[in-house]
Amino acid sequence: MTKGQPGRPMKARPRILHAASELFLTHGLDVSLDSIAVEAGTTRQTLYNHFPNKDALVLETFHFLNDEMQPSVKAILSEGLEELPLMLQRCADVVQRHFYLPRNIHFQRLLIQLLVQKPELYAELEQRPVQRVRRALADTLAEAKARGLLHMDDPWMQAAAFLGAVMGYLLPGALISEQSVDEAELALLARTSTASFLRAWGYSA
Repeated sequence: MTKGQPGRPMKARPRILHAASELFLTHGLDVSLDSIAVEAGTTRQTLYNHFPNKDALVLETFHFLNDEMQPSVKAILSEGLEELPLMLQRCADVVQRHFYLPRNIHFQRLLIQLLVQKPELYAELEQRPVQRVRRALADTLAEAKARGLLHMDDPWMQAAAFLGAVMGYLLPGALISEQSVDEAELALLARTSTASFLRAWGYSA
């Protein structure tokens, strides 16, 4: 439990998101906002100051969970381009570990459930400027392109293609079964995807 004294609004937001993620994962989307506020050690009014309704809180919680992988990816991509294949491989491993983590598979199922019930929320989900991992990877690819290491037209789209490949065709099955995938199979997918993209990008050390 994370109950405590109500804090200042600026400090309440991460506590609310953490509490929401734990309660949604444990009890599903029927958790009340009052319960989340209590678990976060804040007030219902403070919660509403940050999130106008539960739908907005669910969408923001999804991004909050995805942001957990951002520091690791950012650290990997900041190490320099001298070992670009290894860098991309490690980035792929982090992305896979995040999306195939059982708790994240479960939350993705909850999000899909909400979007099926309220498809209008998908547009809001798409409009949020939160693709930090994709942006960091695109910046790295653009730098590699500028140095003549890679040959591509659009680093932003190539970053999306690479991330989609390493998450892989295995993800829909994992979401349906709510089970993770064999780590060896994921590692092979990451290695194969990285090698294929480097060839397609005309990588030259």
